[in-house]
Amino acid sequence: MADDYLAGRGNPWDYDPGPPRNRKWPRLFSETPNYRGLGKAVMGSEKFRWHFGPMYYRGRLGDNQVKVLVVGQEGGQDEALSHRSFTGSSGSRMQHFLQHIGIAESYLFLNTFVYSIFNQYSGTKIRWLAQDPDSPIQQQRHDIFNYVLARNDVHLIIAVGTAAKESVATWVRSRGGNCPGDSHDIEDCDATVLGAKTKIIGVVHPGGAASGNIAAIKADFARAAGLVDHWADSDSTWLPEDPGATRHPASAYEYGKVPIPFRDLPLGVAWRLGHGSTTSNRKDSQRGIQIFSKSGKYGNRGHQLSYSDNAAGSSAGYEMPAEDPPYEPPVTDYRAYDRGPSRSIARLLAGGRAGHHWPDWAALGADAHPSFGSGPIYRGRPEDATVIVLADQRSHDDLLTFRALTGEAGQRFHGFLEAIGVDHSYLIVRVLPIDTLDISTSERNSLVDDPQVRKVYREIVRTAATANRRRKVLLAMGPMARRLVAHVNPTGLPVVEMKAWGQSGAAADWRATIQTLDTMSYGKDLANPSFDWDGKRRQIPRYDLPYGTTCWKGSSGDRVRKADRGASPSPDYFKLLVPDWVFDLDPPPLSAQEQDAITSAPE
Repeated sequence: MADDYLAGRGNPWDYDPGPPRNRKWPRLFSETPNYRGLGKAVMGSEKFRWHFGPMYYRGRLGDNQVKVLVVGQEGGQDEALSHRSFTGSSGSRMQHFLQHIGIAESYLFLNTFVYSIFNQYSGTKIRWLAQDPDSPIQQQRHDIFNYVLARNDVHLIIAVGTAAKESVATWVRSRGGNCPGDSHDIEDCDATVLGAKTKIIGVVHPGGAASGNIAAIKADFARAAGLVDHWADSDSTWLPEDPGATRHPASAYEYGKVPIPFRDLPLGVAWRLGHGSTTSNRKDSQRGIQIFSKSGKYGNRGHQLSYSDNAAGSSAGYEMPAEDPPYEPPVTDYRAYDRGPSRSIARLLAGGRAGHHWPDWAALGADAHPSFGSGPIYRGRPEDATVIVLADQRSHDDLLTFRALTGEAGQRFHGFLEAIGVDHSYLIVRVLPIDTLDISTSERNSLVDDPQVRKVYREIVRTAATANRRRKVLLAMGPMARRLVAHVNPTGLPVVEMKAWGQSGAAADWRATIQTLDTMSYGKDLANPSFDWDGKRRQIPRYDLPYGTTCWKGSSGDRVRKADRGASPSPDYFKLLVPDWVFDLDPPPLSAQEQDAITSAPE
């Protein structure tokens, strides 16, 4: 059944590691203006959906990898969960168009705004924020757009919707070009100021289909395909097809959708995201986003759900600099994110290595919906670990952080790791990579005892154990990990068993385990570890999480809740909730530069 959710997407181990750290991308993205403060100052109220963070890009950020730049208006809730632009329904429509014109990989998606907006893009005030040369939002966008040109030879720009068309026209004018018409005539802009062979196309936003404009949208996309045909026929070197891709004639174009490739998304992503349509909906007046399985419904229509609580959380253990907005990725240390392991190890963790595939979980009796996949299997550094941890699942947070043990238990455990002198050289491997919190102990045991499951974990442990020459120790945390560990330790690492957080007596057990580790030899990162754990929560380090993760994620306790449908937990619905202390934040004050900028804004 899992194959049904992989078709047309490549392999789950083909992933986007995030921006290259040796280029300007991380810094440019981190220079996001104060969207909340600017919106409130200019519009008079909150204009941006800020709670789940900005969405910067999707696609290629390497040098000379982009032939087609796609510009949109903003992201939605799917994009807020994936931390990548154009991953919902509109993204799948644009992916289909790119596929039709023979572009399978050499593209980059960006937006007018990195935050979603409330209501429509209309009126002089929102246009000032988007398009005026004095607007810090426009200035940052142009810095990003110009850097795309500096690192690539872009031959086609596609503007999707009115805001994007205006943004491209503004960009052209900022570079000395002329755009004689309005946003409906974007193709008339002087694209040569962007590149000698650059062409511009504008299309109607696919989201307009909800308003009954489907016939006009289809016709507009067919027209755009015709322009590509014309330009390609006139110059065969203008936009060559990507390797393995085929350009189809405009006469064969059919308005459709295809899923988003895994290579555009973080490693460990929930497979449901980017599957080809909208897969989530907003809840609780911006406090939550609910993701639903292939069997679920948008807004859970027809399904009566309840959640145990709204996960208020607290800021205890939150450790980011005060100048970093908690609803954005790190600003001060903007290079702090996990770029993932080697392709070989990623393939192993995703169950893609020959002979080491994950089993058919449904056939083994698991109730986890296969459309969510088996992504959040690890956290840490597989190639540089001295402490290897097999850890039972303790929350649902991993589904939407794409990394293992990121909820309350993981936040407590990071203090444990610091106490034993390891703040970087660890690997946490989750047992199992699917949701098992709501099945019986006997059902969990049957999954852990499966020979193929043991085989995969044995290879994961062997690979990490032999990856470097440093002394190592293997921790087994929780009943499933303790049941599994004797069968998956081929190199004979010293083993220490411990309770999972939440089990009775876990705190005392962890302190006893620390004293045991004090007598053992293994590689440490800290010169003089205390071997004294205070029991307090810490924040999951940003270098453990994929690019784009907001600072509040991996903090404030468990942030994801699973729905109940009737009297039973539903495998089809999960909700990510912003903590109360973040939700209640006022916009930060404008900087002096931003304050000066808005003096030209319309009254």
